[in-house]
Amino acid sequence: MLTPECVDALKLVAQTEGIFLDPSYTSKGFAGLVDHIRKGRISSDETVIFLHTGGTPALFAYNEELI
Repeated sequence: MLTPECVDALKLVAQTEGIFLDPSYTSKGFAGLVDHIRKGRISSDETVIFLHTGGTPALFAYNEELI
């Protein structure tokens, strides 16, 4: 199920980095990362590595919800 936070994460990474996250798992993880940053749990002086493990073909299953 796509949440508004997942859709926002998908759009943010696609628009700023040209990377497409999968809607099932990776977008949820990235949405959580964004939430931690916005809440100050991760500061701007910290180095964060976000590993995109794949799953991009799953985007096609959600095309109606994402377009």
